Amino acid sequence: MRSCCWCYFLVLCFPVSLLAQDFGWWNDEHNWDGATHWSSYLKLAPGFMGPNAFPIPYAERINTKREFDLRYNNHNNLGETNWDFYTRFSFPIGEKTAVRFEMNPIEYFEMDSTIRNQRFVRDEYPKGYASGDLLVEVNAKIHESEKNQMLFNMGLKTASGSQFRNARYTDSPAYYFNLSYHHEKVFSANFKIDYGVLLGLYVWQTYLVNNRQNDAILAASSIRLYYKSYSLIQDLRGFKGYLNNGDQPLLYSIKFAKNWPHIQMYVRQQFSIIDYPFHTSQLGATYIF
Repeated sequence: MRSCCWCYFLVLCFPVSLLAQDFGWWNDEHNWDGATHWSSYLKLAPGFMGPNAFPIPYAERINTKREFDLRYNNHNNLGETNWDFYTRFSFPIGEKTAVRFEMNPIEYFEMDSTIRNQRFVRDEYPKGYASGDLLVEVNAKIHESEKNQMLFNMGLKTASGSQFRNARYTDSPAYYFNLSYHHEKVFSANFKIDYGVLLGLYVWQTYLVNNRQNDAILAASSIRLYYKSYSLIQDLRGFKGYLNNGDQPLLYSIKFAKNWPHIQMYVRQQFSIIDYPFHTSQLGATYIF
């Protein structure tokens, strides 16, 4: 009797999804050779992964105050449903350095069979929730004057994201280094413009036998208009990998914000120009303290 109880306990604890999982459909769909690991079929590039798999930095100034950013993102792509929440906590360290922590703690996804097959995902009916990678970024001032600022930026993306089998996150590390330059032009007490440019290197690991690493040129630019308590920001950013497998994303976004002393409310619309299948609508708030 005791042994029967243990059997029931083991059945209840064992994941049902593992008992029911059958990858015969995947083998037939992709003409599996019977030897190559399935992860080698996935393309670890922005054109064939989830919307948050490859964070691309903006050309923005260093944070001089502590900030917490919470944002809702809705990603539009034909044959696919995606939404997520984004969080960012940033704070200065002394007068010349700042640190940022970014993550998408919750992401929902659902895709049809066409998208599923294009990305070589493993689940026959890919649908569910994922948690994202943690990105740590360090910004340091190299030069600063009354209107100009030059920064050195370094970012490290961890491999902490889930749902790799469904091509949501890469399950591999990535990092980037870049320099950014910012210039402010003041027209009056109520109106000013801030320009920014960024140039650097973006590197990530792949599962390809002959190309274990992809190296990309990283670039971004921004124009920020401030009028009284309102701001309008336009950003162009992307990188150019060398494998030409969806690894050359270019994104344009426009953001409108209302600013108060300790909080900013904003909406942003992001458009894909190349190698990124999503157009994204964003609604967020930044708390400054």
